[in-house]
Amino acid sequence: MTPSHPRQNNFLDEQLLTTPQAAHRLNISPRTLERYRCRGSGPVFRKMGGRVLYHVNDIRHWIENVACKSTSEESYEKARVIGSRRLERRP
Repeated sequence: MTPSHPRQNNFLDEQLLTTPQAAHRLNISPRTLERYRCRGSGPVFRKMGGRVLYHVNDIRHWIENVACKSTSEESYEKARVIGSRRLERRP
């Protein structure tokens, strides 16, 4: 068995977050983050065995993609839809 390297484990612990940890950093409920994941509207995630993990850089990237300066921007509607409880209806 390979010995564990504390420095490497600390690095991974800081970079990869569980759903509850990621939700806490985003100030949303874990259930909301799960809903985003099911819809494909949340941050990129990794499935490792039975665990879902989020890399902090993917969370940062997702946050930047939903950033808005005005409610008249096209990106505002995209961000609003992400937070909506209803799925978009397609014609």
